[in-house]
Amino acid sequence: MRILGCILFTAGFWMMVSPQAALGVSELKWMADYSFPGEALFGALFCSLSLLLFKPYDYKIKEK
Repeated sequence: MRILGCILFTAGFWMMVSPQAALGVSELKWMADYSFPGEALFGALFCSLSLLLFKPYDYKIKEK
C-alpha cells in the first residue's frame, strides 16, 4: 500500500505543478499543455488521499 501511496502522491504533485508551469521557466511550459481546468484541485485531493495509504501509525485501541 505504501508504494501505491507514493505513486498517487507523485501523480497528485504533478497535477498541482502542471497548471502553474505556464508562469515559470520556459523549459517547463510544455507541462501546461497537458493540464485541464481544475487539475490543481484534484492534485491536492490526490496528495491528501495518498497520505492515508502510507500508514505511519497503527491506531489500535488497547483493551485493559
